[in-house]
Amino acid sequence: MKKKRILSALLTSVMVGVLVLSGCGGNNKEESKSENEGGEKKYKIGFANSSVSNSWRVTMRDMLMEEAENLGVEIVETDAGDDADTLNSNIETMLQEDLDAILITPVDASQNNPGIETAYDAGIPVIIFDRLCTTDKYTHFIGWPDSVNGAACAQMIVDALTEKNGEPKGNIVALDSMAGSGTDVGQKEGQESVFSKYPDIKIIDRQYTDFDETKGKEIMADWLTAYGKGEIDMVISQDGGVTLGAYDAIKEAGREDDGILFVNADGINGVLEMVKDGTAYGLTEFPCQVSKLALQLAIDCIEGKDPADKDVIQEAIVVTKDNVDEYYDPDGDTFDWTY
Repeated sequence: MKKKRILSALLTSVMVGVLVLSGCGGNNKEESKSENEGGEKKYKIGFANSSVSNSWRVTMRDMLMEEAENLGVEIVETDAGDDADTLNSNIETMLQEDLDAILITPVDASQNNPGIETAYDAGIPVIIFDRLCTTDKYTHFIGWPDSVNGAACAQMIVDALTEKNGEPKGNIVALDSMAGSGTDVGQKEGQESVFSKYPDIKIIDRQYTDFDETKGKEIMADWLTAYGKGEIDMVISQDGGVTLGAYDAIKEAGREDDGILFVNADGINGVLEMVKDGTAYGLTEFPCQVSKLALQLAIDCIEGKDPADKDVIQEAIVVTKDNVDEYYDPDGDTFDWTY
């Protein structure tokens, strides 16, 4: 019940924003689209997905497909397997369908501009979500930009180090995601916007993990070999599975007493449990349910009810020990996405 109440509130907050009407980029097919039997509108919407290569993306995709079924929307879906060129090709192929709108999650912030621009030039609403792009030829972006979440994570690092050391100073290591991805670019941009104000907070090492738990564990094990007790204060991570792998390395090395704290940029149940037991200071939620919001925004665009703002930005959802029980599922599995 709690999850349903949270989603209801989330959808309500977005719908308040979308009641402000403006002209929609792309064609408005409300009048030309025929109604199916029973009078219910039926839309065909493309979904050019960057991949289903991690648990967040699988859950996000499943939520989208379930919502589309509930709304009577046909989804034309492709999976680029985390390859930017494939995503561009998939978009071009999908445009041969009679689409009313298209949802796109870019693989790369700039390399997917050609595909996004082709869709926009086709005259249908183009909704970007999950990751940003660098072209302005799209109809709307909706979601929690990684730069917003990156800044919120960095601020938690500042707060935690201030509590630990009496002032904002200390050494941190960074478990980054995938080179060139919008996730990594945005997270680093957000982190830098905060860390640049605190010269005594040092990032002493950072490595890419490709969202891979095993890589996170291996990298952390290497760091524990390279740095002794007290030389690492905190870890800032862009992925929940990676965080769990890294903490496994700490436990296997017998270094739990080092007091290394984690801050994480997403909210799988296992990391929420780390917040509860004090091994993680906090995290930002990156809701899988953004796919539902993107679908609703596409429908609003088709019907001429899209928002005035091109970018529908959501505020960072910060989870610490003070509010973790609102998101933690005691009956859930470690890798469940609860929001």
